[in-house]
Amino acid sequence: MAMSVLDLTPAPTRPVKTRFRRIVTPIPVPQSIDLIRRLREVEPRSMAGMVPIVWHRAQGFQVRDPYGNQWIDLSSGIVMANSGHAHPRVLEAIRRQTDSPLLFTYAYPGQVRQRLLERLVKLAPPGLNKAILFSSGTEANECAITLMRRHGQRISPRKAGILSLEGNYHGRTLAAKAASGGEDRVDGIPRDQLGHFLLPAPGANGFAADLKSRGLDPLDVAGIILESIPGVTTACHPLEYMRELRDWANRHRVLIAVDEIQCGIGRTGKMFAIEHYGIAPDLITCGKGLSSSLPVSAVIGAREVMDLAPPGEMSSTFGGNPVCAAAAEANLELMEEEGLVERAAELGELLEQWLAPVARRHPGSIGEVNGRGLFYSIHLRNPETGQPWVEMADRVALECVRRGVLLFVTGRGFLKIVPPLTIDREALKEAVEVMAAVLDAELTA
Repeated sequence: MAMSVLDLTPAPTRPVKTRFRRIVTPIPVPQSIDLIRRLREVEPRSMAGMVPIVWHRAQGFQVRDPYGNQWIDLSSGIVMANSGHAHPRVLEAIRRQTDSPLLFTYAYPGQVRQRLLERLVKLAPPGLNKAILFSSGTEANECAITLMRRHGQRISPRKAGILSLEGNYHGRTLAAKAASGGEDRVDGIPRDQLGHFLLPAPGANGFAADLKSRGLDPLDVAGIILESIPGVTTACHPLEYMRELRDWANRHRVLIAVDEIQCGIGRTGKMFAIEHYGIAPDLITCGKGLSSSLPVSAVIGAREVMDLAPPGEMSSTFGGNPVCAAAAEANLELMEEEGLVERAAELGELLEQWLAPVARRHPGSIGEVNGRGLFYSIHLRNPETGQPWVEMADRVALECVRRGVLLFVTGRGFLKIVPPLTIDREALKEAVEVMAAVLDAELTA
């Protein structure tokens, strides 16, 4: 029986020794249990959602524990290590910066921040010519929401509403949670009272019909925030929906902010996932893969929007931290020079080919296989209820970990395949073969 992430009873494993994987102990490792228990004593239970394995070293596309086990990482940590874990060029940039010594600058001018921002706006779609740095993706999304509201208030005092889409995720602080899909109340407050209005996930009706069904007047709307490709489904929004949204926003002077915290920085085979639609947003938020290492995020937008906040009213204590900025600069530089965006597109085509036979073998249990580049997911459906098969998906993820393939448990009925863009082609194929074997065994049991 597969373990639960909360269960610390060591489960036997079969020995695994390949070029890329090694499993030599039960999982969780008996020697690790004291450490995990001590962590759980001092951390809130919200931190116990990951597989109970101890990370010791993470390099490239592999993660190792202190006990001799080694995994092919299909998680990138949490969709973070786009250029791989501990890329030598990122490490060297961090070392140079820590040796400078300059570890903190706040908003004072600094060369490393200047270089990173110049590179970011150069990579961004035309017209997005200013950027600001923060620490987390949630912080960047909060900034984007604030900017959209400031822009709306310049037009009319009533233009303050923020639209978002069901099934999209934007973070865990109040405005970011209000913009994310889920219950009608956010921390006990009705979403509408916060000025946030949730629309259905894009479907056949189209954007205008969805908006009308909510009874919203465009005069009350300042902006809309959505993931360019949602992290839950990893499926592109319908192209016509996105074009309609852009046209509507233009007509009603509404800004569009696209959240690329997960799907951006090369992961989908484009530097920014919004490029798949051929439309331009007003704001882009990015993080995670922006540095592939240290905490840094960004908001990129047009000068007239980014300059709405006066001096001192839009900054962050650790935003643009020189060590983090140096890591991000090196990360973006190496991604271009090593062709990692193109590599993601190429490996994504292979991944689609390798996953297709698995889905064909289990049409009653695998509802969808979606993705672009190295941003894929397999969605399991309970054949008896037609609902997301949460228990089965988590069981498969945990069994893959016991066989040397690292996935995170989603708790939502799907398996997420988001390896570093540097992953060896044969390692990716081997990992998919392990997943396929586990799915075949579990779905036909």
